[in-house]
Amino acid sequence: MRFCSKHRLPENHECPFDLKKSSEFEESLNRWDILYQDALDFMSQELTVAKIYEYVTTKHMNDEEAIELLNYILESSEDIEIQKISVLAFKVLKLKDEKVFIALENFILSEEDPSLRKTAVDVIKHLFPKKSKDLIRWVNTHNNNFPE
Repeated sequence: MRFCSKHRLPENHECPFDLKKSSEFEESLNRWDILYQDALDFMSQELTVAKIYEYVTTKHMNDEEAIELLNYILESSEDIEIQKISVLAFKVLKLKDEKVFIALENFILSEEDPSLRKTAVDVIKHLFPKKSKDLIRWVNTHNNNFPE
């Protein structure tokens, strides 16, 4: 009879600490055939909105990953031009996810630059025509700087 190396119990107790068995994580990595060198190559590149667009259109990145990265760039960048391009990327890539709506909504409500807010309003109206009406109506009642 074989025993778990950690608990000294019979091996059929499904110990997650038993290093002799392959883990689910290891099995998932083996299924994807991810190579360490591939990860290093990807990490060394500076990720820009243009690169995200390229990766999504060539299917090297899925929409969910693109949304996360664009949202990160939108929140962390201080450059107005990069923020504007990030907002427009949601529209160009046709990312119609709840996370996109929330990101654009937060951006509209917190951004001080009127040209950036207008761009975000245009994008949210294009991607979410019904949902955005309530947001824009609410913003207009509290602030007169937004286009209907």
